[in-house]
Amino acid sequence: MTARLCSIEEATHQAYDIFLELAPDNLEEHDINMFNEHREDRGFIEESEPDESWSSVTAYEQEAEPEHFVQVLVGIEFDDSDQVYAKILISRDLDAPFCHIIWKQ
Repeated sequence: MTARLCSIEEATHQAYDIFLELAPDNLEEHDINMFNEHREDRGFIEESEPDESWSSVTAYEQEAEPEHFVQVLVGIEFDDSDQVYAKILISRDLDAPFCHIIWKQ
């Protein structure tokens, strides 16, 4: 049976919604204030193929079905560097929902 996959764009939007919902419980107040202050003009949501680092924090295996997952970075662009507030691994498989977030320390 073929997996029913949502689009990368849909998975990215879902990851961002989850980020917004969980950020108050996982980020420090000054990080949330900084993100809210700058997200309109400097915020970014960047999706890509999951990198190898996920295998050390989840049961994710990159070789299994990489097209079933997307990695999403949420952060703010500054002149000297970018601040990533969350690195998210989310499933595109509609029948196997999965999301794991590595929060800014």
